[in-house]
Amino acid sequence: MNKRQPVLILFAVMVSVLLSIGCVSYLHSLLPPAAYPEIHPQQGAVLPIPPEYTYDFEDFQVTLSSTVDPEVYYGARSAEKEVRIYDTTIDDDEWRSGLYRAMTTDPAQDPFFDGLASEVREVRSGRNLDSDEYLELMAVFVQSLPYRNQNLSSPKYPIETYVDGEGDCDDKSMLLAGLLAHEGYDVALFYFGPEQHMSVGVACDEMGYRTTGYAYLETTRVSLVGTGSDSLVGTIPLESEPLVIPIGTGTLKYTRCNETRAISAELTAIKGRLETLGNDLADRESALKTKKSDLETMEEGMEEKRTGGDISGYNRMVAEYNTRVRDYNENLGTYNEISREYTRLAEQHNYIIAHEYDRAGTYRSLFGTAS
Repeated sequence: MNKRQPVLILFAVMVSVLLSIGCVSYLHSLLPPAAYPEIHPQQGAVLPIPPEYTYDFEDFQVTLSSTVDPEVYYGARSAEKEVRIYDTTIDDDEWRSGLYRAMTTDPAQDPFFDGLASEVREVRSGRNLDSDEYLELMAVFVQSLPYRNQNLSSPKYPIETYVDGEGDCDDKSMLLAGLLAHEGYDVALFYFGPEQHMSVGVACDEMGYRTTGYAYLETTRVSLVGTGSDSLVGTIPLESEPLVIPIGTGTLKYTRCNETRAISAELTAIKGRLETLGNDLADRESALKTKKSDLETMEEGMEEKRTGGDISGYNRMVAEYNTRVRDYNENLGTYNEISREYTRLAEQHNYIIAHEYDRAGTYRSLFGTAS
């Protein structure tokens, strides 16, 4: 979120000059509606420390250390991330889509994506991952990179985000979308203007997020495919309709939304049950404290009668005291049963949110088997 607004340069002077000499007829043929940024490698550039990343996925750890061409990296860093508008009638959605496509798929980054994809393919082969798990493997990598609001005037190229090891929503989303597109997946960027947020959409067999045909994929934090869109960092609600920006020409889809949806629904149900049980436990604890206090007061009265020689008065209180003790113990037993259920659900809740890098394992732990 806090997605940075791209810089626009309007060539009004050039337009006005051409108009003044009667060149309207060939103005649009002379220049494209808009020109987008390009990477120009910086000759002789050197990276001091090659990046290396280790992250959890399913029940193992992954380490990626793909080499990067420093000339392309520094060319990306120095590039002007600006949209040059020559036709002022161009639609905002058009130039914005053009900008993010250009930065995500700039051909100078092809060797970078080739190298990174080669590493993740080795992991896939070694672990015998299916197409959905392979997508999750790449998604969790990008999600695991630290989120940081750059607070600059332009987004980063994917190669920059990889080398820098951090980025905000648009930086990380372009990196993931570019990598998934490179590996043949049908993906898109979701741009949310009012919230200044960007995420990734992955084609699925369902209606997808807001009937886009794409499952929502958050990149600012580790989360399951098809989940994580309820709120952003800082609890900002995500309410607007996204601008869908297709990236690449891939055709592969994600087919496990039924599992991620079931996990999400179970987590919601657990949260609701925990809230109900928590309130019940608080009421029962208060009632138990009152009962215990009454018993202690009664014990003091019985002791006074016993030491004062009023044995018959003492004996009359014993029956009521024993009844109250049984009632207290029964209530305490019920409280302990509810407390154990609360603890079990809390552990389950914590397991789910702590293992969003492991859709397959989480689904098995909740439902016993894959769907």
